[in-house]
Amino acid sequence: MKKYWVGSALAVVVAGTSLLLVVNHDKKDQKAVDSSGQNVAVEQVVNKTNLSDSQTNKQEETIQEVKRMYNPQWEKVNQLADKRLVELIKQAEKEFNAKKERNQDVTRLEGKYLAIYNDYEESTKTQIDSIISNMQKEVISKNLTNNISDEYVELYRIQKEKRIEKVVAELKKLS
Repeated sequence: MKKYWVGSALAVVVAGTSLLLVVNHDKKDQKAVDSSGQNVAVEQVVNKTNLSDSQTNKQEETIQEVKRMYNPQWEKVNQLADKRLVELIKQAEKEFNAKKERNQDVTRLEGKYLAIYNDYEESTKTQIDSIISNMQKEVISKNLTNNISDEYVELYRIQKEKRIEKVVAELKKLS
């Protein structure tokens, strides 16, 4: 289907058949004429999910308020996860170096520290899930239509990937 706007008319071409839809500026009078010149019934399409600008602005302000309310908790959990990762890497480095000095086998250390990291990340995920759940409950309690949890799930996924890439890279350097 192709649509062509001409002034205040819309021409729609579907599989070789054209339809001319004439709409005046206030959209009160609408008529359609098919290619044979006969009038066709026209239904007005109304988007019921459209909110007025003031409602949309109010909703967006409320969503930003919810985000501001939970952002300190979110940041604290992620900072703690990053701090634990740095400490874990330092601990792994010490153990790797100590074992290498004594000519001991270090092949299992990478797996050991990845397992510890996974436990840390699971704890972080539990805390993040709790924050996201509370945010979504807040959104629902305020009768908002926005689902902000998807945004934060994706943000957590990205942060988690960065952490795992860092720990894997650091452990590879050590072994």
